[in-house]
Amino acid sequence: MAYGRFDVPKDFITLTPDQVAEYSADAQKHYRSDYPYHNWNHALDVASGTEIISDKLRTHGLTIASGALAVAAAWHDAGYHEDHTAKGFETKEQYSAYLLDEYLEGKSVSDTERLLMRNAIIATWAKHPELRTPYELIMHRADIANIGGPSDEFILNSIHLWEEYRMTGDASLSWEEYVKGAGGFIMFTATEHDHESLKHFIDPADNTVDVNDLPFSTTALSNLEILRTTEQ
Repeated sequence: MAYGRFDVPKDFITLTPDQVAEYSADAQKHYRSDYPYHNWNHALDVASGTEIISDKLRTHGLTIASGALAVAAAWHDAGYHEDHTAKGFETKEQYSAYLLDEYLEGKSVSDTERLLMRNAIIATWAKHPELRTPYELIMHRADIANIGGPSDEFILNSIHLWEEYRMTGDASLSWEEYVKGAGGFIMFTATEHDHESLKHFIDPADNTVDVNDLPFSTTALSNLEILRTTEQ
């Protein structure tokens, strides 16, 4: 699949709806329900986001391997609670991709779809060093959609992330410290979204090819201002 293309030849799309449902559901056991943010509900939200974007891209006449994306989304944070470095993986995303690849071994899935799923998961790493391909962008956008989405959901997710950081890392992390760190990431993401955007592959004037029908960068910066005035 060449860089810059959404279309996957239909002959390479092998996943059936039943397979998508089964393979996605089997990811749940790799998530911990006591994690406030990186839990099964987050995986389902990201899967839903990939479907929303895929549906929008179909209106442009594109053939989208949405089933493969949905499965990848279900697995994209699998094993998040495990020590990936001790297992020999540089990032959590690489470990999640490995878990999915191991799970798919021997199953009837095309090599094209397996590679697509693996790369899409790895590309959700915030420090991904290269420009993302279209499918990687779909996954990435779905993963960070809440930053440029409705403010109430964004604030709630921010609180959950803060709670999770305190639970799994630094128990003394204050809300103010968290907000300061999150601010840098949100500002980076807002800039990145304009530079590395799905609309560039479709129509530079189309701002709706995203999970939320909102101008991402403007909404993200507005959410940041709300976050900075929120107390915990």
